[in-house]
Order: sequence, then structure tokens, then C-alpha cells
Amino acid sequence: MGGYRQWYAAKVFYNKVNPIVNSLMNKGVETYIPTFMEETYGPDGLKYVRKPLINSLLFICSSSEGIRKIGKEFSEELRIYGDGPTFQPTAIPDKEMEIFRIVTSAQDKGLKYLGADLPEYHTGQRVRVTDGVFKGAEGHIKRIFNDRRLIVTVEGIAAVATSFIHPSFLEKI
Repeated sequence: MGGYRQWYAAKVFYNKVNPIVNSLMNKGVETYIPTFMEETYGPDGLKYVRKPLINSLLFICSSSEGIRKIGKEFSEELRIYGDGPTFQPTAIPDKEMEIFRIVTSAQDKGLKYLGADLPEYHTGQRVRVTDGVFKGAEGHIKRIFNDRRLIVTVEGIAAVATSFIHPSFLEKI
């Protein structure tokens, strides 16, 4: 699906994320699912299982024409996030997606999904992380779960909070 590629978010229904991802991969379409590692104990001992951080959320990298085709092809299984009045798919700015991926791919045990992006997640000191697993991430510092955490958002879609980041690793923007 040629043309300039951007990231788009989709809400997936009926627990169909994996079949959709497999179908898109077979067509050469890049996807991203934020995940975390969960420790589970069973008869075989300790295991680590990768699970989605945000159920039903799938990011798709495609051209604007391609994302519309994907939306039509999977119209029963997903909905592309878009502009309310026009229903046009809304592209996620590259830098915003890059920062979100830095944070959600770090596999930090303290990473928490906060829910939809809300105005209160855009308050507080705006900072950039200069070192550590979240190096390069930008967001707002806010007290969450009795600790100061970095809040990173994909506008209008999702917000996540990191674990504590030492102040020496933060610079004001």
C-alpha cells in the first residue's frame, strides 16, 4: 500500500487483534501492539508471558489510502480512530508515536496504562528523559500511584505512566 506512511490507531473488536496482525503482516503492513511481560507461576515454575498493555488497541503504519482500505476490509473487526465530524482516519505524528514506542517497548515492570488520553495528563512540568530505559521519551511529570511518574500520551487515544524516573535523568523542556 504505497504512498507516505504514517501511524494510525485502531480499536479492535471480538478479540481479533492477532488474526488482523497476521493478515496485515502477510501483506507487508507494519503493526505495533504495546505489550508488557507478566510473571506467572505454574506447575513448571516461573514463566514470563507477553500480554497486551492496552486490550483491543492496534497501531498500523500505512498510507492514508492504505488505512482506508484496511478500515473497509476489516470493517466488522476494527474501527480506525479518526476525526469525529468527518470520520477521516487521524494520523499520529511521528515524534509522538516514537516516544510512545520508546516507553511501551521498554518492558518496565512499573508501566501502567491510565486509559484514554485526558486533559489532566497534559498538566505538570514537561520533561525529556536523558538516560536509562526511557531515554528520549518526553511527557509530563505527575504524581500517580503515590509516586512522581512520566506520563506519555498518544493524543486522543491512550495515556501510560512509567515507573519512577530519577530526577537526574530528566531535563525540563
